[in-house]
Amino acid sequence: MQFRVESFETVTSTNDLVKRAIEEGQPEGLAVRGLRQTAGYGRQGRAWESPIGGMYQSFLLRPEVPPAQLPTLSLLVGLAVRRAVAVLVPELEDRMQVKWPNDIVVAEAPASLDEAASAAGEGSACGEGPLPFCNAAPGDDSRPGRPFHKLCGISTEMHARALCVGVGVNVARPADAASVPTGKNVPIYLDELGFCEGPVEDRINAVADALCDQLAIAYPLWCEQGFGPFQAEFDGCSALSGRFVRMEDLSGNVLAAGTVTRVAPDGRLVLRTPEGVEVFASSGEAHIR
Repeated sequence: MQFRVESFETVTSTNDLVKRAIEEGQPEGLAVRGLRQTAGYGRQGRAWESPIGGMYQSFLLRPEVPPAQLPTLSLLVGLAVRRAVAVLVPELEDRMQVKWPNDIVVAEAPASLDEAASAAGEGSACGEGPLPFCNAAPGDDSRPGRPFHKLCGISTEMHARALCVGVGVNVARPADAASVPTGKNVPIYLDELGFCEGPVEDRINAVADALCDQLAIAYPLWCEQGFGPFQAEFDGCSALSGRFVRMEDLSGNVLAAGTVTRVAPDGRLVLRTPEGVEVFASSGEAHIR
């Protein structure tokens, strides 16, 4: 499989253009990129402006698979993102984790590395300011002392019997600090993790190209064999494995709570309650206790 790439300077959102292509009847394999988005959005409709510094790319897919398999697609794309970034920044592979159902997060560096950077007067791998680990909202899973920080978000939408998959990766911290999203998740950027050589546009395209390469390998196998070939890889890099989490809906109601043991073949998160009972979560946001 090879993706047909269309690139734009500015778009409302890359998802908008993919949905339009779906309505026009275009075949699967389209990848749309935008250097900036004026009306980007993600899971559960959260909207924002997306300045230069992120990789914004959406895919048009028409998988001929059983409906029950579709929830695992976001997990597959998460693995493809992790693989793509690891190709460009190999030293990050052990720190990158997939956070069910649709985020890529980065574990905090060992204390010795943080102390060394502080002693050298360097706030980031490029020596250009502090790491963004200090402005999370109360109750956030990624504030100081929590285990990780968000690198990538993924959205998957059914539209006119096709799928629009949007991916956003934090490549370079925007020059305008006021444009950096705040709220539930504290972002981290690849330029703060060592990927900082060359023009930012070139680095963004490198991440986008690497993602196309990895998804072109993984997606056909997923279509043919389902999530089974990827399940062990996902469990091996799952950010939630072994952690006690509360699954909450948008209103904050608890849907389930327990220690995460694995992801099921159908993509549901498997929790073990304090009473030892296994429960399966298919929706909600995971909050680490």
